[in-house]
Amino acid sequence: MNYEVKPLRSELAETFVKYLSNLDFAYAPHWATCFCRYYYLDCSMEEWQKRSGDINRDEALQEIESGRMKGYLAFDGDECIGWCNAANVNDLFRLKNDLDPYCKNKEVGCTVCFVIHPKYRGKGVARLLLKKAIAGFKEKGYEAMIAIPFENKQAPQKRYRGTKNMYEEFGFKEVDRGDTASVMWLDLIDA
Repeated sequence: MNYEVKPLRSELAETFVKYLSNLDFAYAPHWATCFCRYYYLDCSMEEWQKRSGDINRDEALQEIESGRMKGYLAFDGDECIGWCNAANVNDLFRLKNDLDPYCKNKEVGCTVCFVIHPKYRGKGVARLLLKKAIAGFKEKGYEAMIAIPFENKQAPQKRYRGTKNMYEEFGFKEVDRGDTASVMWLDLIDA
């Protein structure tokens, strides 16, 4: 595995939207228009469903350009093969209220979306992206990371938040569990 991971920056904005635009989301068609904006917005589900892919794509380009949308892209040579949304919990407005009780005013990073090209799934790309996200948050002085993976045995391709096992491999601990999702926590100070 000789893949390279790069932080999402303005010079990679077009690469990001082209990568997501060219993937087949037949298993979840509404994902094709998301451009990873869903968690950054705190609108109603009705408002979200009315948003077009063009609006989300253009907004993603603007937010990447401004530095407000964060994450990492994985490459095999010049080909983009994966994406991981890695942002400050406070920027993920759709999750912020649910995660506040765990974060308790700490500086916390969150990986909330992995999109790996189908031909690269099962080859360690998501783990490589997670490793880079952990290092990036730690380098920036974050106190911890949080993740909310869920299991979908009927549609494993929909495990876009990563897997509990993957997080455990990097030292995350389960701090809460619901019917289908786990809340995973990693202390970054002295880690």
